[in-house]
Amino acid sequence: MKKIVCKLKGHTYAPIKKENILIKEFECIHCKQRYTTDGYGQMVRLTKYWKENHQFFEKYLAKRTAS
Repeated sequence: MKKIVCKLKGHTYAPIKKENILIKEFECIHCKQRYTTDGYGQMVRLTKYWKENHQFFEKYLAKRTAS
């Protein structure tokens, strides 16, 4: 039933609290699917590729701020 609501009305996004402000992740409150924003600001599903990309970006920022 929850997925039907998303198909008819669209997803309802709630932000997931993250430490890094530059990386934004969201979760649909009905179907619990996770999303993120790509480089162009569009919402994309949070896949393994995007998770690895976020981890790399967080490591890069941590190194940059540490030095």
